[in-house]
Amino acid sequence: MGGVGVWRWKIDSDALEWTPNLEAVHDLAPGSFDGSLSSFQRDIHADDAQAVWARIQDTLLTGAPYRTVYRTAARQDGETLWIEASGGIVTGEDGARYLTGICQDVSARVQGERELQRRLRQQKAIAQFGSFALAEDDFQKILDEAVSVAAEVLDLPLTKILQFADAADQLVLKAGIGWKEGLLGVAAVGIERESQAGYTLIDDAPVVVVDLLTETRFDGPQLLHDHGVRSGMSVVIPGVDKRPFGVFGVHATSIRPFSASDVEFFVALANIVANSARHHAAHAQRDLLLREMAHRAGNMLQLVSTIATQTFVGNADIDAARHSFSERLGSLSRANYLVAQGGWSATRILLLLEQALQPFRQRLTLHGRDILLPPDLSFDLGLIVHELATNSAKYGTLGAQDGHVAIRWSMSLGTDGIRTLRLVWDDPLTTATKDRRGTGFGGKLLSALIERKWAGAIEIDTGAGYRFSLSIPVPAEARGIDEP
Repeated sequence: MGGVGVWRWKIDSDALEWTPNLEAVHDLAPGSFDGSLSSFQRDIHADDAQAVWARIQDTLLTGAPYRTVYRTAARQDGETLWIEASGGIVTGEDGARYLTGICQDVSARVQGERELQRRLRQQKAIAQFGSFALAEDDFQKILDEAVSVAAEVLDLPLTKILQFADAADQLVLKAGIGWKEGLLGVAAVGIERESQAGYTLIDDAPVVVVDLLTETRFDGPQLLHDHGVRSGMSVVIPGVDKRPFGVFGVHATSIRPFSASDVEFFVALANIVANSARHHAAHAQRDLLLREMAHRAGNMLQLVSTIATQTFVGNADIDAARHSFSERLGSLSRANYLVAQGGWSATRILLLLEQALQPFRQRLTLHGRDILLPPDLSFDLGLIVHELATNSAKYGTLGAQDGHVAIRWSMSLGTDGIRTLRLVWDDPLTTATKDRRGTGFGGKLLSALIERKWAGAIEIDTGAGYRFSLSIPVPAEARGIDEP
């Protein structure tokens, strides 16, 4: 399609002459140009036609050299070409005036210049947003500014930041531009692979959608279809640990290509948001930890005293009692360290179980969403699972040479708005008594923590092995502020 062609237009007429190669320069089918000014005008992009004709009129009026760059009308593949035309007025042998000159395809040059301008604009926006995020104390304002910058720089009508809910069962719309009124802070998107956000979490790489209507990797949530989304990008916003903060998404209501620089810019925005989230979470956890230290110290000493009294009193086997006390104290210490390390804030259940059950980790099968639990419940749950593991080491699978104990958990939302944690300890082997829960200190501790302290419920099934199920309501004031 490249090359240079010559043209000549007889002024004040519809006659326009092209050298044969100009059809190829304009990516037109052979014979499609009919030698008229009208044919040329029809091939100019509608957004550029007025500017091209104004430039011609200026040359005719002043005699100044003619030069313009314009886009052609869209071709069958949807692409347009950038054409540069230049020339001047000459008088022919017949005495008529002609505007004559050359045309060439400059698409590569124009696109390169535009890409450079786009990159410079994106880099400037990243620098400005980074400075803003470092100076701003209000995290919500940082989220709002992030979606605003993405919308402006990428020239898109819809942008959003979805935050991972504490229950790890959905993503909540925390900031956005272009969405219907009333959706911010309320609208939720599933994390299943079928949704774009869910697919992004699983793929853990930038996801570019050419056309949502023909997308085969996922269906897209109803939220996107309700807003007529066709193209877009999404990327994971990393979290403090393995658990992500959420998903950043930008969307267009028409087919829109995205360049490599667009993706790089978008990832950089998401990383600044992630760093801000970590910074603000660390700041809040530090303040909370300082307030909690004195209060927790007294409670800790009281709990240690209770464990010691219940373990040693009436126990004739001092060595066994000392070992039991040491194990319980170790579990208490690990749970306290984990919760305190996070600033006495919400704790990942996977990390909690791995720490509390560290000696048995290779013998455990864990299954459930990586939900966040409030600190008080995390602390007590560490003691609960330690007692279950101790029981299994004495009477069940963990005391045998092989076999695994399965731990499953879930968080459900009741009609009363209260979320309930359900955890099942499934031990396929037991030689323990068929009594419902035992009368030792371990059984008393489980009952005290689950039933009395947390108003929960215990179910034990010894029909085939040993299955211990607990249900604990998680009070609204204990859940993280980001819980919908």
